[in-house]
Amino acid sequence: MKRTAFLFVVLGLVVLELLLLESFLPYGWHHAISGVINHIFPAQEYKPHPNLDWEVEMVLREHHSLRIGLYLLTAALATGNALLISKVLRAWRRLKPSSPQI
Repeated sequence: MKRTAFLFVVLGLVVLELLLLESFLPYGWHHAISGVINHIFPAQEYKPHPNLDWEVEMVLREHHSLRIGLYLLTAALATGNALLISKVLRAWRRLKPSSPQI
């Protein structure tokens, strides 16, 4: 039972890690990946502003210190999440497999 819980925790942390690392991809790649994901898992489209993503990208291009700060914050979160994944995996390996009860 504990091993199953650890497995779900690790899978959730890995998904979170992938979402964090996606922010380091270039602007064009992010939208190509999102298009593929939206094709696989269709969702209702919600656009509060037609060019919101591009406007955020333009602000980040104009203000390099803001971009660097956001990258540092994302890197810190991704590193902390990776350390948490390694600790959970280490604890998972230390658990003895439960013997089947008859």
